[in-house]
Amino acid sequence: MWHSRSAVGSDSTPPRFGSCGRMALAAIGLTAVFHFVPTANASELVACDAPGVLNTFDAPLRGLARVVERSHEIRVVALGSSSTEGTGASSKQAAYPARFDREMDRRFPGKDFQVANLGKGGELADAMLTRLVRDVIPTRPALVLWQTGVNDAISGVDVETFRKTLLSGVSALKAANIDVVLVDPQFYPRSAGVARYEDYVAVMRNVAHEQGVPVFRRYAIMQHLISSGQHPVEELLWKDKFHLSDVAYGCLAELMAEAVEADLKRTPGAVMSAGVASRTPISGWSPSSAH
Repeated sequence: MWHSRSAVGSDSTPPRFGSCGRMALAAIGLTAVFHFVPTANASELVACDAPGVLNTFDAPLRGLARVVERSHEIRVVALGSSSTEGTGASSKQAAYPARFDREMDRRFPGKDFQVANLGKGGELADAMLTRLVRDVIPTRPALVLWQTGVNDAISGVDVETFRKTLLSGVSALKAANIDVVLVDPQFYPRSAGVARYEDYVAVMRNVAHEQGVPVFRRYAIMQHLISSGQHPVEELLWKDKFHLSDVAYGCLAELMAEAVEADLKRTPGAVMSAGVASRTPISGWSPSSAH
């Protein structure tokens, strides 16, 4: 089982996809099954669980299912702000894109998910839209995980403007036949003091519903992890009580991988047989040709 290097992008740097060997997966001891994720301490596992009503996609990832069926390498771009880049994580490998990469490899033996980390701390949705069109779509990934909304809410971007930005990005991805999962804003205690914070969460869900794309309900999932007694807020957030911790990044990656896997199982044609891999290369792309 291979895992991929998650490369942090910049304004002018398109995503990079590539493998960095088998040893990292073994090193973190990824041997647990559903709902268990590695923390900064490789020997320590923490539980994270969310009910299906919070962690089930309402729209299918048909394009991703076709790529998983036909190809050995599956390119994914994680586009977002600091909670994609990995602020608060103990290392880049503890951030959610790298952990999602490893978790998807574990769930699909013989496949090589290659997740490029294009998180940029503090970025607003309109700047992400520029990078999406300029840097992401031309690389033709099978899936884009688009995390946004927190900085727009904090900065007081008009909610309708935010909605239109989301619509433009989702429309561009759909026109390019690239699947997308929208990742809604995180929960943190001070969000209650941000004007209309929950409106940005609701807008993202509404856009996803209107456009027929999945949304990962991070806000509600984090609330559930706290209210269910699985993790106090102090465990999920970094020392600044805003950015995510290794525990939260691990739960995010595990639950997102669980949701994607369940969606692919429901989508006709997806390869789910353990240990059987298609070696058909992705047309027009190889790790060595990525920019």
